[in-house]
Amino acid sequence: GDSDYKVGIPSAFSIEELPPEIGEAWSATAKRLEEGGVTIIPIPESRLPSEWIKLSLAAYYVLACAEASSNLSRYDGVRYGLELDPDQHADGDTDMTPLERRISATRALGLGDEVQRRVLAGTSVLSSDRFHTHYEAAATVRAMVSRSMEGVLGSAGDRVDALLVPTCVSFPPAVYPGSDGGGVVEVDATQAFANDLMTVPVSLGGFPSVSIPASHEAGKSREPIGMQLVGGRGAEDSLLKLAEVLS
Repeated sequence: GDSDYKVGIPSAFSIEELPPEIGEAWSATAKRLEEGGVTIIPIPESRLPSEWIKLSLAAYYVLACAEASSNLSRYDGVRYGLELDPDQHADGDTDMTPLERRISATRALGLGDEVQRRVLAGTSVLSSDRFHTHYEAAATVRAMVSRSMEGVLGSAGDRVDALLVPTCVSFPPAVYPGSDGGGVVEVDATQAFANDLMTVPVSLGGFPSVSIPASHEAGKSREPIGMQLVGGRGAEDSLLKLAEVLS
């Protein structure tokens, strides 16, 4: 039954940037689980250090960009990509070979701004002068995050079946103009990256998770808030059963 499950509340995810409304929804969701028969266990800093959680954001994007740069290298206009005449899309650089002009034109026209940004960043961190300081350091952080989360997730001893943390550190931006004058909100790339702080450690360690809409009664804000349950590897079944308690 649900009373057999233990859910941890890790202090490492309680960051300064978290709005009070989301923090209150976090507490309310934990209470709902407790009312459903689930045992709630605080996870202290000593068991899941916030240092690795904070470093995971930078590490994730170093690794993700490096993988994007490597995987998208096949889009060169020869094996994969667009069929186009590179001479019609030349940028005036006469030092490039015909093959380099084809690759340049294919990527400039076929890849969007965000993809190009990640390819450039990934190529940079994989360069010989940054590989050891950036890529290998990020891989070390990934291993430490994975090890730290493995230490608290599981069915043995004082481990928990799942962790409960907010999905995002901010409210979703408006998509359509409303009667109050709100409209589409432009979110810069850096801000969007920072908003992934709660989900990145989970992806970095390779753990399953599920996000559930959370209701809250705090203040006047009625913005939608998501809470995520994070389980151990291969524990999707118990994770979905816990999510059902909140549905």
